[in-house]
Amino acid sequence: MLDLLQLSGKQRQFVELLQQQQTVESLRSLCTQAGFDINFINGFLLSGALDGYVQWQEHIQQTWVLTAKGEDLGGVLPGFALAKRLLAGMGDRATLQAELGSAFSLNYGALRREQAVDLADGEGEGVVTVLKSSVLGAYQQRQGVFSAIAAGEPLTDGAASSLEWLQQQGYITSQVETDYSLTVLPVLQTLELGDRVTALSSELILSGQWREVDLKPYDIHAEVPDVAYGRPTILTQCIQRIRDIFLNMGFDEMSGYLVESAFWNFDALFTPQDHPAREVQDTFYLANPQTLPLPADQSLVERVKQVHEANYGGQWTEAEASRAILRAHTTTSTARRLHQLQGQDGKYFSIDRVFRNETVDRTHLAEFHQIEGVVVGELLSVRTLMGYLTYFYERLGFKNLKFKPTYNPYTEPSLEVFAYHPPSDRYLEVGNSGLFRQEMLQPLGCGDKSTVAWGLGLERIAMLLYDVEKLSDLIGPDIRF
Repeated sequence: MLDLLQLSGKQRQFVELLQQQQTVESLRSLCTQAGFDINFINGFLLSGALDGYVQWQEHIQQTWVLTAKGEDLGGVLPGFALAKRLLAGMGDRATLQAELGSAFSLNYGALRREQAVDLADGEGEGVVTVLKSSVLGAYQQRQGVFSAIAAGEPLTDGAASSLEWLQQQGYITSQVETDYSLTVLPVLQTLELGDRVTALSSELILSGQWREVDLKPYDIHAEVPDVAYGRPTILTQCIQRIRDIFLNMGFDEMSGYLVESAFWNFDALFTPQDHPAREVQDTFYLANPQTLPLPADQSLVERVKQVHEANYGGQWTEAEASRAILRAHTTTSTARRLHQLQGQDGKYFSIDRVFRNETVDRTHLAEFHQIEGVVVGELLSVRTLMGYLTYFYERLGFKNLKFKPTYNPYTEPSLEVFAYHPPSDRYLEVGNSGLFRQEMLQPLGCGDKSTVAWGLGLERIAMLLYDVEKLSDLIGPDIRF
């Protein structure tokens, strides 16, 4: 039965429209004329709310529409223009090319694929001969059917073969639509709906008219739509997972700055001022501000200057060390922390964003996250470093690791870390590591300590965890992944 109390505004409007009808040949057409959403009205009809008030019958209709490929044709099938002229008696190739222009090759190719035409020698550049006039006639029929579909006109009898061909070529596709015919019963035509307010406005409240109008009841027990809530991205999940691992290993978290001076990014890490990594091809330098102040501890600056000039020669300049950059690694946070510790033991990690002027490809980005780790203590060795990294990766589920000796300005010995990537069937570099050199540790006040440290790529780890083929899949606009 029709529950007048629970009718929405749109439903009441549709019922009022039905009260003016006796029969409805097409519910779809009625909705189009009256401006109703056919899907909304279909749901209202099939809900059973109108049972006993209308009788309805379902009709299945098949319609044809153009595909994207068909839309690109501009309304004319390839081959039709040439077929039309050949049926009219034209055959000279030069004349046909003059009329069709650049479209001649496309038209000739379409007819040639069906072996309907051929080129024969003749005067000038030759003539186009007809091999199968029936195919040319079929093109006339196909064009007529194609044009009717494009214009939304009804199809005539005998269009079956043309429809089959057009569908095979990918120019059209079929759609099945459900429609209903209705018979409105007298009980609905005589039903008194009355005036009902479905939305309480500020005007009704301020004027006090809300006491006098018939308000639609609000069903507090009605089901509400299941709205999808926000979820963390894959990288956010990875960051939290990795953070938990380090915290459980007894590490403390540290953080740093996105914008750093070259002093903390390079000089404090014993990287010479003429090192290739400091060129604009590798590092992002800021235009505003162009420089940042050096540390207030002037003795630290002096010690860094001395160790550079003693080992690399030449003159170390504060101007180069003061240049402002987007940090190229999170080891800047480690350098600052080592200076704060002044030889105290500790274990620290950070997961922060870094920037490098990289050529973006499948496994490289110009902006990415680095997982920094450092352990300060006594008698630390390469075996200690490999033990920490192996344990960390095992907690993530990786057991196929490889360590390869490499060179870093501020670690000796140094190791690159590789992990197996199933989609590409090869090992990917996932990090760099090593023992900090005394030339770096002494100016920072940790010369009597040994340290192991590493910088791991978060996005590379995510590629391995989720079998991602390209790094860009992790950060692009497509959130479905």
